[in-house]
Amino acid sequence: MPFSGAVNRKGFIILLLLFFTLITCTDPVDPEFQYQQGLIYIDGFASDAPGASFAQIFESGESFGRQTNVFQSGSEVRYVRVSDGMQVLLAEDGERYVAPPGFVISEGESWYLDAVLADGRHYISQPESALPPVALGDVSVRYEPELLFIEDYARDVPGHRLSVTFQDPPGQENYYFWQFRSYERLVHCQVCYNFSVFRDGVCIAPNPDNPGPPLKPYYTYSCEETCWQIRYNQKVEVFSDEFADGTTVTGLPVADVVLYQKRGILVELQQYSLNREAYRYYKTLKDLVDNNAGLNAPLPAALLGNLSNPDDAGEYVLGRFTVASQSTMPVYIERSGLDEAQLEEVIISQSEGFEDAPPPLVTTAPCEEGPYRTSVEPEGWPE
Repeated sequence: MPFSGAVNRKGFIILLLLFFTLITCTDPVDPEFQYQQGLIYIDGFASDAPGASFAQIFESGESFGRQTNVFQSGSEVRYVRVSDGMQVLLAEDGERYVAPPGFVISEGESWYLDAVLADGRHYISQPESALPPVALGDVSVRYEPELLFIEDYARDVPGHRLSVTFQDPPGQENYYFWQFRSYERLVHCQVCYNFSVFRDGVCIAPNPDNPGPPLKPYYTYSCEETCWQIRYNQKVEVFSDEFADGTTVTGLPVADVVLYQKRGILVELQQYSLNREAYRYYKTLKDLVDNNAGLNAPLPAALLGNLSNPDDAGEYVLGRFTVASQSTMPVYIERSGLDEAQLEEVIISQSEGFEDAPPPLVTTAPCEEGPYRTSVEPEGWPE
């Protein structure tokens, strides 16, 4: 999922919160601003890869004196194919709307996004068409003990850097955009903290009037079936062939895979072909993010994309709907034996070991198929 989503896929969504003045075009801009509540931000992507098409809708607000983003639940979001008016309804899944399983766009098709919020506000995008993808030639992987700085850890963290080689088609403008999805095998599909146990799909505390034997601080529940955790890229990576037309682009860094866990990881690297307008948008976004401590930091400017409110021409809508085709390459990275510590806590398996918790006694949890987990073995996973 592009940016898919999102940074954790919340990341991309909390970007564009600031109000701008005297804007009369839909090109990316860096205007004067003051913060304003009630701004709508829409991040939409339609792809020729299954599971990579989605939309997210947020509204800027304020809570207890802090700037916030509120997910617009209950919206009716659909893709519309221009050629025949066919509509594809997206389903709400957490803080995103996802296309039906197996949905893909085809090269040359033109689509637009149509979204109606729960309160009746209406937003549409300009139509976009998918350009032919450019094939990935090679992907190299290099481990870096200090890969990049992450503000949440207040330090440089370890991980692997992926670089690509590809042949740029001569005699035409080409614009590239990279993202990735990574897959790691899960040991536990549920961990219940604060002396709670897993019952009926949630972590609950036993009845205080009949607590039974003393509980432990946490309990782990193994996966009912083989399950993979899915993560997404944390940065925006784009490239223009303005100074590389027709050449072989070699060793271009395009992805940073942070060492959250030391288990083996499959990285599905995606190289998208963009049109000029989409490239300008993501390039401006990249510059803003790189200059403002990452995707979760407040930005000093806002971006206009290709979205509007047909019922209110004066409303500025942040974000963009992009249609793009991709070239994909799976890369498996073995990470055991690295000297640096993984970033996520190592959770030791701990079964319940008592019989007086609310029935029934369970020791496993479902995989919960969705944007961040899957029980479907990813292509390229080693036997």
